[in-house]
Amino acid sequence: MNLRIAVVGCGYWGSKHVRIVNEMPSVRLALAVDPVEDRLAHIRAQYRRVPVTRDIEAALRPNVDAIVLATPVSTHYELAARALSAGKHVLVEKPLAASSAKCRELIALADRRGLVLMVGHTFEYHPAVAYLRNLASSGELGELYYIDTARLNLGLFRRDVDVLWDLAPHDISMIYHILGGPALAVSARGNSYALPEVNDVAFADLTFPGRATAHLHVSWLAPCKVRRVTLVGSKAMVVFNDVSPDEKIRIYDKRYTAEPEGDNYADHLAGYHHGNITIPALDTAEPLRLEIEDFVRAIVTGSKVRADGASGLRVVETLEAASCSMANYGAMVTVPRMGGESLFAHSRGEVA
Repeated sequence: MNLRIAVVGCGYWGSKHVRIVNEMPSVRLALAVDPVEDRLAHIRAQYRRVPVTRDIEAALRPNVDAIVLATPVSTHYELAARALSAGKHVLVEKPLAASSAKCRELIALADRRGLVLMVGHTFEYHPAVAYLRNLASSGELGELYYIDTARLNLGLFRRDVDVLWDLAPHDISMIYHILGGPALAVSARGNSYALPEVNDVAFADLTFPGRATAHLHVSWLAPCKVRRVTLVGSKAMVVFNDVSPDEKIRIYDKRYTAEPEGDNYADHLAGYHHGNITIPALDTAEPLRLEIEDFVRAIVTGSKVRADGASGLRVVETLEAASCSMANYGAMVTVPRMGGESLFAHSRGEVA
């Protein structure tokens, strides 16, 4: 029998889940749920055989095995808890919940019921991010100095969460996946310009073991769409530009090595190295499809999903620390540790 999945929330992102689940073999899109009639009308027009309803209770009935939640953040905990309590496997869009305490409750509930709980950290499944992770762990970049991310656009403005909670989960989960562990501490600043008391621009600085740092810039208020991740190491640098249609990764054979005793201009110039730019070929698989395939595989085979509840908790703990920092004018706030080891530690010999 095909695995029966319901998608709850059929807006911009939920409609993508509907498309992919509907196309997957050995999976049946059992139901599409949304309180907005116009969204359901769109689903009816696109997928005539898919049942649609405004009633969330329909997704909790025995003819549904798993639920994808693509609803506002404020509803994540309640709907996920109800679905898990009804015996459904659950994939929740990011962030997992509006607080770390609620994340822990969902993780515990899923564990008690023996169910899969997954969070929609889609970039953990992006082929370009997998490539960055391999570069960071292989030593090809040398000692990784810092990561810089920019996620900017004009809109979509929201009132239930600020721009940090809306956009930064992508970059935080991506950075943690690349480095193999969470930050030690965070400092963050934000401002509200278009909407009162809702930050639409935010900056965050994360510190990691050793000298490594990461800088995040997220904004709903920018003239151009930017989706960029830069890794700078002692041997090379790499840029992931997700807006680029066919050259998403560029590796720059660039570095600067200061002469330890150099004290003249010639010594200074000798420290610069400008080599070739490499544009590697990447897998073209759609990240969201890979994510849902991981969800289905875990349900069917009992394997562990990559973006599990613990991954969701780490990101929410970081968001909470960043929000605390913003409320305290950018003060450095410690991020709770969950025992994860950073790839830096292994590459720098800091873990026995």
